[in-house]
Amino acid sequence: MTVSIDLAREGFRRAPSHDEKVIEAGLLLKRAEAGNITAIATLREAFSTSDFPVLLGQGLQATAITAYKDTPKEFEDVVFDTTVPDFNRRRLVDLWGADEFERVREGEEYKGSTKKETSLEHGLGKYGKVAKITWELFLDRRFSDIADFPRDLAQGAIKTQNSAVADLLVKNGTWNQGFFKSVSTLPLTADNLQKAINELAIRENHRDELVDVSSLYLVHGPALRSQVQALLVHLEKVEITTTDGSKSTKQVQDNPFRNVVKPLESRSVGKRLGTDSGTAWALIQGKGSDLPSIIRTSLAGHPEVDIRVENAQGQSLGGGALSPQDGSFKDDTISYRGRSVLGIDPGFTPGVWASKGA
Repeated sequence: MTVSIDLAREGFRRAPSHDEKVIEAGLLLKRAEAGNITAIATLREAFSTSDFPVLLGQGLQATAITAYKDTPKEFEDVVFDTTVPDFNRRRLVDLWGADEFERVREGEEYKGSTKKETSLEHGLGKYGKVAKITWELFLDRRFSDIADFPRDLAQGAIKTQNSAVADLLVKNGTWNQGFFKSVSTLPLTADNLQKAINELAIRENHRDELVDVSSLYLVHGPALRSQVQALLVHLEKVEITTTDGSKSTKQVQDNPFRNVVKPLESRSVGKRLGTDSGTAWALIQGKGSDLPSIIRTSLAGHPEVDIRVENAQGQSLGGGALSPQDGSFKDDTISYRGRSVLGIDPGFTPGVWASKGA
């Protein structure tokens, strides 16, 4: 079967705007992936041009960013975001504290104040991976593998971020005492959750204020899911023990934790807790708290995930341009590099609490 190809009539050439040309390049790849004979022949021809690989690359980059945003981030509700212009570590500025107004007497000037640097430091790290696709795979028409790689690299970036937070919270199979300061052995019950919240509520933060306990998340592994869901979501009534001196009284009351303390289940945390994953639990502050527990730093002006193709295909003897999809001069592979730049650092830890649960 002979296929007539006229690239000038293709959407990536005829579309009126650059963005539409990028979309059309992606659609051509999808048609080839679906097995359309004409699209397969057109795609091979298009890869030999100077404009199509660029347009498709921009489309794949956009796909990667979309996949990055759509991939579940386990700790999104508890990380506070900030940006920096470079890789230098710097002190965290206290953006959450507000000074009280001072009395101004007749004829006096108003006293000024500025946001203060804290003792906490934050900064960036660089992470990445090279994914190689063989020239033979491309010739074998396995276009789905080519279309899937941006998603795979984007998901890898999210796994990196999840791991960075989990490594901050867990060390050597138990809650990290460098972060939580002390680790209890209280099992998860209504009484013990109330004790933990009460303990946090009387602590003071770096501003000499009492810790706010209105934005708490209960972090746990999958093995504790049913117990956490019952306590925080499903049970309308719970039995709470109140103590007055030496007298203790058990009372059934409306569940004070329901939809107030929020569950945060993490497979990354569960894996690191190991044998403790069925009992261990912790409380950390949400990102909307005035005492965020975890700081996530990104690089200003750079994408959350950046994907590039290696330009190592060489040049044909006849002087014609070659596409990266023609394979590397050295080994005929097509190499794509994914990069993510972020930092995960401890925030204000007076507002955190943890227990091994046994």
